[in-house]
Amino acid sequence: NCIYLPIGVIHLSYIVVNVLNSLIIKIYYSLLYIMNNLELLQVYDIDKKVRCGTTSDGGYVFAELEGGYDCYISAGISDEESFSRDFINKYNMTKDNSFGFDGTIADYPYRYTNKISFIKKNIHNINDDSNTNLSFLTDKYENIFLKIDIEGGEYPWLLEIDETRLDKFKQIVIEFHGITNDGWGCNYGDKIKSLEKLAQTHYIVHAHGNNHGPVVNRIPDVIELTYVNKKYFKTPPPLNKKPLPIRNLDFSNIGGPYDIDLNFYPFVQ
Repeated sequence: NCIYLPIGVIHLSYIVVNVLNSLIIKIYYSLLYIMNNLELLQVYDIDKKVRCGTTSDGGYVFAELEGGYDCYISAGISDEESFSRDFINKYNMTKDNSFGFDGTIADYPYRYTNKISFIKKNIHNINDDSNTNLSFLTDKYENIFLKIDIEGGEYPWLLEIDETRLDKFKQIVIEFHGITNDGWGCNYGDKIKSLEKLAQTHYIVHAHGNNHGPVVNRIPDVIELTYVNKKYFKTPPPLNKKPLPIRNLDFSNIGGPYDIDLNFYPFVQ
């Protein structure tokens, strides 16, 4: 006996199959692309690391370097600024050289610190009433610490900034979003270009997977990376051989014992 399906069902099935095939192809090429660019996520060894901020989402690990900073920037605030509070206190920063940016909130959460100047703008590749590319700060300061978590906005900013201005950042703690795919408003090719640009001036010295996001072929789709300017090193540092995450320094973003294992190349040699 034959089973006859309505034309509409056949048409819908055809659409579903094509959509699934297209999705599978995109995932395959994204995986292929990231596996061919793993060197852009290489972590290098540095002696001393510290943590500022909460022991969950909002705290970050960075390198304790000699000398200080002439400017601190917090980009992407929402309602969590424990890192800024601790960093500003640690390095004796003031409202004159500490700046917080977020165009999505009404005001800064001053319960964390009042030693910061709040600017109600988002970080982007343009300067207007709602956005800034930070050029007014990179033109003025030479040893900047940047903490940036702007939900995909990191890519257009990095694609726009030139190497001279990028070289003003002594250290950067940045959360990259969707590094395994075309999500977060940016295609995968431009994400690779952003990582390539940072690799020209900075070394990655720490990596931590954000377990709010998925893991694709062992790579966290949302990842926190700490970069130190290459000018700080007399010779290129060796690749990292220490386990990641680091016990009592790294903590899972959503709390609890679960954290993403990064004990493989490119994070651990």
